[in-house]
Amino acid sequence: MNYENMLTLKSKISGFDAGSLLDVAVGRGEFLKFAMGAFRSWQSVAGLDFDADLLQTARNEFTGSPVLLIFSSALTMPFTDHYFDTITMSNAMHHIEKLQPLFVEFNRVCKAQGLIIINEMLNEDFSDMQETYMLYHRLIAEMDNQLGQYHREPYTLKEITTLIKASNLKVQEQFTHSEITGDAMNVNEIQAMSDRLIKRVDRLRGTDFYYFYSNKAKDVIGRFNKTGIHRPRHVTFILRNS
Repeated sequence: MNYENMLTLKSKISGFDAGSLLDVAVGRGEFLKFAMGAFRSWQSVAGLDFDADLLQTARNEFTGSPVLLIFSSALTMPFTDHYFDTITMSNAMHHIEKLQPLFVEFNRVCKAQGLIIINEMLNEDFSDMQETYMLYHRLIAEMDNQLGQYHREPYTLKEITTLIKASNLKVQEQFTHSEITGDAMNVNEIQAMSDRLIKRVDRLRGTDFYYFYSNKAKDVIGRFNKTGIHRPRHVTFILRNS
């Protein structure tokens, strides 16, 4: 995901000094890379994820940089209490089945009055290009669930706002935003997303579901090339730890 196209988000966090920064569910490292460039400053950076393949991709992305990447669950983080000044997490809440332990861990590892930024795509009000992205996301989620990995539909604005309010974290600011349109037919991006989809289908090879999802993936890739791709609106919560 090209977070650099999310100019509202970039402008909102550019005034913060992140200090010791942790990105939870770092994935391929895309949001962490964006955040490191968007914050006014930072002193140290760490990221964690429970997907070994994604974590290796992030390690390749950050080769030669002072980023500590750790294989760990977000529900049992291997850090001392109240260590981090800032915690970020993007597009990961819908990958985590039990959210209350996640919020408990945020509270534990973040300093008192520390900054917590949660950014999530919204599952509503799509344009045709955004619907193309969501078809891709739904297919990825279906295959993850077939593989025993929890992956639900993203939340609506009402759903995620309710969850955040129940977390006992203090909402400093909340805003919805969209990426700038950019080049929805970007060949490199379409190819990268197509490759990720094919790779996910390959994980099902040898199962009863392989050919079903292989055909569904071909349909989605065909739509990539027909309509282009534009990611859905996002909501960002800027929170303070209690």
